[in-house]
Amino acid sequence: MNIESVFKYIDQNIDNHIVKVQELIRQPSISPQDIGVRDCAELLRKSLKELGCQRAELIETSGNPVVVGELDVGAKKTVLAYMMYDTQPIDDPGWSVPPLEAKLVDLDPFGQVLMARGATNSKGPLQGFLNACDAIQKAGEKLPVNLLFAIEGEEELGSRHFPEFLKKEENTVKKADYVFFPFMSQDPTGKVMNYLGVKGIVYVELEVDGKTWGYGPTEFDIHGGTKCVVDNPAWRLTQALSSMTTPDGNRVIIDGFYDDVKPISAEDEELLTQLEETYDEETFKAPLKIERFIDDGHGREILEKYIFGPTLNINGIWSGYTGPGTKTVVPWKATAKVDVRLVPNMQVKDVIPMLRRHLDSQGFPEVKIIELESGYGWAKLSISHPLAQAVLETYKEFNYPIESWPLLSGSAPFSMFAQEPFNLPFVVAGLGHGARAHSPDEYIVIDEGGPTGGLATAEKSFVSMLSRLSQIK
Repeated sequence: MNIESVFKYIDQNIDNHIVKVQELIRQPSISPQDIGVRDCAELLRKSLKELGCQRAELIETSGNPVVVGELDVGAKKTVLAYMMYDTQPIDDPGWSVPPLEAKLVDLDPFGQVLMARGATNSKGPLQGFLNACDAIQKAGEKLPVNLLFAIEGEEELGSRHFPEFLKKEENTVKKADYVFFPFMSQDPTGKVMNYLGVKGIVYVELEVDGKTWGYGPTEFDIHGGTKCVVDNPAWRLTQALSSMTTPDGNRVIIDGFYDDVKPISAEDEELLTQLEETYDEETFKAPLKIERFIDDGHGREILEKYIFGPTLNINGIWSGYTGPGTKTVVPWKATAKVDVRLVPNMQVKDVIPMLRRHLDSQGFPEVKIIELESGYGWAKLSISHPLAQAVLETYKEFNYPIESWPLLSGSAPFSMFAQEPFNLPFVVAGLGHGARAHSPDEYIVIDEGGPTGGLATAEKSFVSMLSRLSQIK
């Protein structure tokens, strides 16, 4: 493949590529609220067909469909591109632009960025990868690998029905040699964050209601003046949650929670030492608008917690009246959304039984555990693996500084590919920069010439990576 020819085509057609990203983002696909999801899946099916896929269809599950494509060019290697088309809701306050208009705005120091829900997480990288594959063929070159596409619509719901898809399409997935997740890996300074793995996740609701508890209101909220003689489920849930951690909420005290956490390996100790030399915590803090870390920690202490620390987190908690003004009630029910992030070698199957044992032993048998997501485990690739080395060589080709991180603190369902019956190595890779996922003013960088690569650089990195993946022996 003549890579320079493809790069030239990308540069000459970048305006059209931007439009394609905007078209995908403007189609809603908000899975937590079931807004526009199937329409977005159909839009992507058409895109795969236009790309030349011999097979492009929606595979139904008990939830949202998975968009599947097969593009066989007779190559020796086959790459499965795992991607997601669903997004988080758009009703959070603080947006400076309409969240689905996909507007191009100036943002210092990057120049022009595309600001919208789904820009970086992850419709921007998704469409950028499709643009890159299209550019190879439109430039008159042949794709260096066969491509499989598995684009799911429930990643923001914990990929709860993705195992159904994998069971249905087991023979298709087994055609792959590698799994590739297109991602924009540069931080705001242009440094490449080379993530070698992801944490697992289990997501539940904890709930107390007066009927189950036997105390407090049993069917509806009652007058707040009755609190002098009636128990409050909201206080009960608060006490149950407080029993799970130290008073600051920063260390889990559930029996056995840390028992299976794997000691840091020699390879990862070496990566940590390298990270300690180059890690810039202010660059980390700035996009998140945070001022300090837990216990005012710095350096290696924070790196170890961020990379290898399991978590028990309250995502939201509600009960009774939360509207404007005042309404005095004793609520009949209280609920909290809780997630647990898993690191090597913690197991998904252990989490809910562990929570149940703790609540029962602490005198909270009435607290219900409602499983919202079946969850999935952690997954990790050694930096010495040929796939990881191919990605590193691509980053070096573009002359950006690189930091290799053993794990990303977030989660993605790569364990489903990395375990039986597939045992497929995976990478999360690509240049370009985006930020504020799950937050207002989510964006990806479009312009070149700033501290990071723009959309064209991202697409070129995907082209180069596919070429290098084809050469792995």
